[in-house]
Amino acid sequence: MENLVQDLRYALRMLSKSPAFLIIAVLTVALGIGANVAIFTLVNTVLLQPLPFREPERLVRVFDDLKGAAAKNVGLSVPELLDLGNSGLFEQVSVVFPVSTALTGGERAERIEMLGTSPNYFEMLGATAALGRVYRQADWQPGFLDGVVISDGLWKRQFGGDPHVIGRRIRVDEDGYTIIGVMPRDFRHPGNTLNSDVELWASSGFIAPPFPTPPVRAVRILPGAMGRLKRGLSIEQAQQRLNAMVATLQQSYPKEYPNRLRWSLRVEQAQTSLTGKVRPTLVVLLAAVSFVLLMVCVNIASLLIARSTGRVREFAIRQALGASRARLISQVLTESTLLSLAGGAAAVAVLYFARSYLLAMMPPDVPRLTEVHADWRMVMLAFGLSLSTGLLFGLTPALHASAMDPNNDLKEGGRTGGTQSVRQSRTRSALVMLEVALSVVLLTGAGLLIRSFSMMLQQQPGIEPKGLTIGQVWIPIPNNPKANRYLTRAQRAVLVRELISRVANMPGAQKSALGLNSDIPFLSNVRNPRPFSFPDEAAVQEGAHAALFGSVSPNYFETLQTPLKKGRVFTDHDSETVKRVVVVNEAFVRTFSAQKDVIGRRLADGAGNESEIIGVVGDVRDDGLDAPPPPRIYVSIFQSPPVALAVFLRTHSDTGTLKESLTRAVQGFDPELPVFGVRTMEELMSESMARRRFTLFLMSAFAAVALLLAALGIYGVMAFLVGQRVQEFGIRSALGARDPARARADLRGRHDWISRFP
Repeated sequence: MENLVQDLRYALRMLSKSPAFLIIAVLTVALGIGANVAIFTLVNTVLLQPLPFREPERLVRVFDDLKGAAAKNVGLSVPELLDLGNSGLFEQVSVVFPVSTALTGGERAERIEMLGTSPNYFEMLGATAALGRVYRQADWQPGFLDGVVISDGLWKRQFGGDPHVIGRRIRVDEDGYTIIGVMPRDFRHPGNTLNSDVELWASSGFIAPPFPTPPVRAVRILPGAMGRLKRGLSIEQAQQRLNAMVATLQQSYPKEYPNRLRWSLRVEQAQTSLTGKVRPTLVVLLAAVSFVLLMVCVNIASLLIARSTGRVREFAIRQALGASRARLISQVLTESTLLSLAGGAAAVAVLYFARSYLLAMMPPDVPRLTEVHADWRMVMLAFGLSLSTGLLFGLTPALHASAMDPNNDLKEGGRTGGTQSVRQSRTRSALVMLEVALSVVLLTGAGLLIRSFSMMLQQQPGIEPKGLTIGQVWIPIPNNPKANRYLTRAQRAVLVRELISRVANMPGAQKSALGLNSDIPFLSNVRNPRPFSFPDEAAVQEGAHAALFGSVSPNYFETLQTPLKKGRVFTDHDSETVKRVVVVNEAFVRTFSAQKDVIGRRLADGAGNESEIIGVVGDVRDDGLDAPPPPRIYVSIFQSPPVALAVFLRTHSDTGTLKESLTRAVQGFDPELPVFGVRTMEELMSESMARRRFTLFLMSAFAAVALLLAALGIYGVMAFLVGQRVQEFGIRSALGARDPARARADLRGRHDWISRFP
């Protein structure tokens, strides 16, 4: 301890004598450690830290796939949900059904995201309410339960944090519910949602209206399921047993599960399912920032070696007076550790005060961002990185300082630095070469990302986003079918025609159209492919495929400026009273009808409705410019009117004015139809590229820092080498060597003088 105190005092005195070196070193270390702490904290929270639930490793997601049609996440039917519950694999299985809904009964009407679940949802997660209670499996009933649970944010925003909110009645769309619980502030649904966090949880048995009664196995109306595996059962074992269950069901229901459809069930951990899309991005950033920290270590090591060259005589004298090699190593490592600890402290201070700004920079589609916060773990991580970094970049200078021969170094140290300087020069050169190599790696990675991003921007989206604005309209679906004014297809068709007419007459609307809101391009939505078949194939039941279905109005393709490639698009005459027709995209043709003219072919959807293909339109990259367009089937909105509508307007009006006009137009026909989500298509496209843009920004920043560090390292070595040769340059100058600039000027003068002669 006495030696440590002496080393600390001496290190402080030595560092205080070189304030410029101290500031540069601390800032460099703070840059490296701060970037690593920030990225690792994000990676740890999103990817490594378990979900905040009881035994989270047993929480899984279950998906239906149609491998024969290359379609994933096609949804599951109610009978399939019951099969999962009776499979013996799960302690509990719950539906997860996110929907956008209108809430009234609070301070104001609001559009929120609701999650439909099974009654055992909270028991499955092991979650309890902060106020009131949650619903349980004991509350099960065939239809929707009366009691709902709300989030802490909704409780404070709509009800002012009223502790007497339990028992209060609210209306969700057209139905009345009773609030029975408020969840804790940090509770989040451990799964993907439509657009925002879930703020209301409702439960149903899914075997009573508004769901089909009795349940139909071939109708996949549930987006997905979440379950808790039984203890002692691994993911691999569960998948094997699900495969066996699938084989049994295919034999029992051959019509519902055609062989060529290759229906299957897939199970994966809930955390993997939640974070799978962002995992590659975060891993790349973590690798890049680790390279930056390594370059920081190399750079500081090079500076310390250069600094220790001027202390050769000091170290030689201390060794001659009896200092051991371990004592010298301890002294140098103490100095380097002090530097790294100071840099780590500076990094933690900056991150603490800038954490909200840094989180605001993150793309909105990164999950679990609300769980990222500054705590003792971040401080401990910075402390650990500081210690390891200080030992790493101080080890090489410490070994050089201890590997001295007092006889030679005391003789030569005062003149040229002797053999020790030669050894140090070689080490510095090797470190600089390593810096350049690491910077080239980061620059290459950033260059590849820039090239990839540039190529992505060159992709044609299939629409013209400039001047295009979208809004959403939701037709409420009451649990009681008798209260539904838009229950039948004919009733919804009347509504759709009226909305098309009213929207077309809006001030400033150049072109307008209606479509399905889950098919808004570049908007993150849950899209489930639906099976279909070609009746002209050899066996209808074995000719099943899957594609995305969407309902659009006649002016849809003209409004979005999606090109017509072949045939025709819909007209006003393609109504509910004439034969059903569809339009397909080019991806559909490439996938299902590459060898046969698709115009005129008939296809049958999962409900058995046959339609004729009348046209082919260009591909629209709905899921982003970097994702291939999926096969898509467009249906006339008059023949298949949906309940979730999207309004497409080509106009030059601003979104604020447009939302007011659109709300007046829609609610002029039905005041209870909510209008929400008015956005420009350019905004949606920009948000779809947010993660790519964020990765590109950070990688470019890391590459620039790496290049700067490499340049500083090279400059430091060259400056030191020139400083070491001052005596040599003085002698050469005294012997007649001239300044290179003066020599070049003399040479130009001689050339000008000679050029005067012919």
